[in-house]
Amino acid sequence: MKILFLCTGGNSCRSLMAEAFLQKTDLSLEIYSAGLHPDVETDPMAIAVMHEVGIDISSKKPKSYKEFEGMFVDYLITLCDGTTDKIASVNINANHKIHLGFDDPKKADGSSDYVIDIYRDIRDEIHNELEYFYLHILTAASN
Repeated sequence: MKILFLCTGGNSCRSLMAEAFLQKTDLSLEIYSAGLHPDVETDPMAIAVMHEVGIDISSKKPKSYKEFEGMFVDYLITLCDGTTDKIASVNINANHKIHLGFDDPKKADGSSDYVIDIYRDIRDEIHNELEYFYLHILTAASN
């Protein structure tokens, strides 16, 4: 089963977290992530908060959605606010399209303790949503 996480931004934080969580859950899945405007590097704060839960995303590099154009996936999952409107022109075919909106932790402003807590909250929200997705949608679809 092929799954692509797509964001409007840089594919340096939320989509990489999602890719890593779902891959850890089930190694048999083909999981990818991409952004409409990929950043140069993975968000260091995302790396740090994922490391806290035992997942290393430091080797993940942001990718452009263009690498996946023409590809067929079982699930195209958009993660960022506004993504559903902006992907209309993206040429990626999917059996199912799902939108899971998460705030952008990179927009958090405040003390370093406050900002890292925002990253942790978003990380945990992503984990919880994907756990539900895996148990109630993917597992049910394969039975």
